[in-house]
Amino acid sequence: MKTTTTTILAFLFLICAALPLHAADVSDLTYDASGATIIITDCDTAASGALVIPETIEGKPVTSIGEEAFYGCISLTSVIIPGSVTSIESDTFYNCSSLASVTLPNSVTSIGSYAFSYCNSLTSIAIPEGVTSI
Repeated sequence: MKTTTTTILAFLFLICAALPLHAADVSDLTYDASGATIIITDCDTAASGALVIPETIEGKPVTSIGEEAFYGCISLTSVIIPGSVTSIESDTFYNCSSLASVTLPNSVTSIGSYAFSYCNSLTSIAIPEGVTSI
């Protein structure tokens, strides 16, 4: 019986390990569109590779990346944030362990605490001169 259980568990592990992650795109994003602007609130943790956040969604400008929006997205490798964004909230990219680069526009004026904590692969980020709060 132990051999059968071990075999089944090994088989299930192989199936799960073989499931592909999908390339990141706007369909992975969850957002708040209740006001005049868009706030990105979440991202599918299965998203992988490079993500380009659009400047507008549903005809409204994306102005903020919310708290913990990309928390634990361990397969994202790069994120480009559009020029419409002015704030990056706390813990936004927390534990995005494969994230190597983030492109911040000059429009960003605030970056919340721990926004890039545990981004162990992060090698490229330039903080815009206009950031007044970090």
